[in-house]
Amino acid sequence: MDERELFSKSYAAVEPEPLWSAVKRALATMDFKHSDDAQKIAEFTSGVSLTSWGEAMHARVVSGDSGGARLVVSGRPKVLPSLTPKWGEDVHARKVEKELLSAVDAALEDGSPDAPL
Repeated sequence: MDERELFSKSYAAVEPEPLWSAVKRALATMDFKHSDDAQKIAEFTSGVSLTSWGEAMHARVVSGDSGGARLVVSGRPKVLPSLTPKWGEDVHARKVEKELLSAVDAALEDGSPDAPL
């Protein structure tokens, strides 16, 4: 299965750099693999759940269409698609979305400049 966009969120009042810092701090609490600060993209994986064998994911920060910034998360299943139904992967993606966006929002509220990753 090809990588597909799982979810995105626009932050109209936040510029790309502070959002990227918040994303990196949020991913530090997940299964982070590596990041590219110049491209503002990070790779991470999600774990196994009742509906999924996990996913390989990318979080990317881009400039918003009307200013601000946008977080875009894409991913693909870690195993063959025939082993997990699409609905199961969708349920799993919603769980990751809730956890990641909550952690990003908390990092933005915290306002710390940067955390080591």
